[in-house]
Amino acid sequence: MKIWNALLLAAVLSGLAWSPAWSAEAPPVLGMLEIRGLDNLAGSAFELSKTTAKPVAREAVALMLYNVLGTMPGMGITPHGSLRVLLLGSDRDQGTVVLLLPVENEGKNYLENLGQAGWESKKETADGILHLTAPDGTCTAWTNVYFLKAGATLLAGLRAKDVRQASAVMPTLPPILPVEGDAAFQIRPAALVKAFGPQIQAQLDKAFAAPDTPPEAAAMGTLYVRAYLAAARQVDECVMGLGVADGQLKLHFRVAPVAGTTFATWLGTLKAPDPTAASIINLPEAIYAETMNLGDLSLLAPAYFRYVDNLMKIMPAQPGADMMKTYLDSARTYWDRLAGDFGLALLPPAAEQPLRLVEFLTLKDTSGLRELNKQLVQNANEMMKSMAATNGEPAPFQLDLAFGEPREHRGIGVDTLTFSINLSDQLAPIWPKVIPTKFTLESAWFSDGVLTVVGDPALTDSLVDRALDNADAPLAERPAWKAAYPDPDENPVDYTHFALFDTLRAYLGLADSLSGTALAANIPEGPGNIEATSYVVLNGFMSRIRINLDDIGAIVRKAQEAQEKAMAEMMKQMDMQGEMQIEDDPDAPVESESEPWSPDASNEDDNGATDNPGVDSTPPADAE
Repeated sequence: MKIWNALLLAAVLSGLAWSPAWSAEAPPVLGMLEIRGLDNLAGSAFELSKTTAKPVAREAVALMLYNVLGTMPGMGITPHGSLRVLLLGSDRDQGTVVLLLPVENEGKNYLENLGQAGWESKKETADGILHLTAPDGTCTAWTNVYFLKAGATLLAGLRAKDVRQASAVMPTLPPILPVEGDAAFQIRPAALVKAFGPQIQAQLDKAFAAPDTPPEAAAMGTLYVRAYLAAARQVDECVMGLGVADGQLKLHFRVAPVAGTTFATWLGTLKAPDPTAASIINLPEAIYAETMNLGDLSLLAPAYFRYVDNLMKIMPAQPGADMMKTYLDSARTYWDRLAGDFGLALLPPAAEQPLRLVEFLTLKDTSGLRELNKQLVQNANEMMKSMAATNGEPAPFQLDLAFGEPREHRGIGVDTLTFSINLSDQLAPIWPKVIPTKFTLESAWFSDGVLTVVGDPALTDSLVDRALDNADAPLAERPAWKAAYPDPDENPVDYTHFALFDTLRAYLGLADSLSGTALAANIPEGPGNIEATSYVVLNGFMSRIRINLDDIGAIVRKAQEAQEKAMAEMMKQMDMQGEMQIEDDPDAPVESESEPWSPDASNEDDNGATDNPGVDSTPPADAE
């Protein structure tokens, strides 16, 4: 499942300037970084660095990590204990950061080590908070720190108030963040918005109120931000884990909704995709393939179309506005009829067909949606023509949608739609050859869904045969996917296979054939597979991504080769420029063809005298 928008939203929120007020005892946890052992992280970093030409030794990585904390391995920090960095709400502009250090002997060894390193103890409060300052020149994250002992955990912060608040929060923290890996990062969008929503909105309103901001742009920006804030209020947490194991870089994500929200209700409708439906798109030659279940999209439709309606009200009156309303009403109906299963595959491009795509959607009412689809196309066509006719100036291009004659294959109705880009005389000469001006789409209407083929109508009949003959190939049976997930999770809702290198090589090779370049040669050999899956868990869903370390290493080596070639070419150009300069200036000094002076070539004694009278033993000026 795609959760990057939620992650990006929280990242944006955490980077803004906020000024909330909090109670002194129980501030909300806004985010957390969790390192499952500094030694474990150092091991993963070493494995990852081995993909480069110059790997960093495990011990060197560990030394750098411990040095940030002002210590060294074996000096009081538990090597395999979980270190946490908490982001808490506070009276500070950007929240408060507190470290939870895993320590031996209740932190005594670690604190003694700081003392031996020159840290000075300022004072100790009545509740046991220590205040230490680092000596000048200390290269640590903080040099003025307050510590509070909590058994096997030592709390560290920039203020005594901060560590007290973190101590109050500790009992509410989960034993471990619910993702795999040696490091995990959690953000809590709903808590961030609850804390800082009014401040964010006030700052944005102020920005949009600038005199040079067009009213429509300001209104659209405000609507866009409010939509993101509304979505964030429904997400309790997003967690990402990262680790290196079994020759793979492993990424693990979890998204949990706020209970009782529309998002939570929608997540409850997700289920495994039907292997005999969406999987028909999983062709062996596909360079990207995904089958997933979208759940009950009618639950999300009201919020989405409410946003679209508000957007339409903001936009100035446009030709075809009435037709746009009709189009949106039809789109609402389409959403309500979607059954949830979805399949998508991208096939290698061809010279005449750079975009070759197949898609399958399960439907609740195929016959009704087939007629509605025709109406949607007609509305879109009329709206585009109306806008072009009343624009006042000749458009550089016009879009045209045209249905061909419907046909049947083995009793399955097939509609053909041609999407044309009609270029003006000015635009036609400069239009990129790699982008065709005409696309053909064929839609085959089954009793339970619709199959759409883009760019390669010849595929349609074979895919219809594949579906009718139950010759589907579940994506989970792909060798590359099975290798990445030998023991797959239960309740899967998404399977994804992406041959990154094959995809880049195919499209760059197509560009090379048209331009005479050799860009495809820069892509490493092999498919470059990236495999992903998502599955439902209690109160949320999770996603896993697997990337082979060998592929990462191949990318690094190709980048290094490109850098070396660029350096060699630069040196060659410099040599050529030097030769041209000599030819242009015959009086320029040139190097002697005799051997250059060398101390080893002279016969000086210890006093600098030479045994060759008459030979000047003074070295040339440029030898010093």
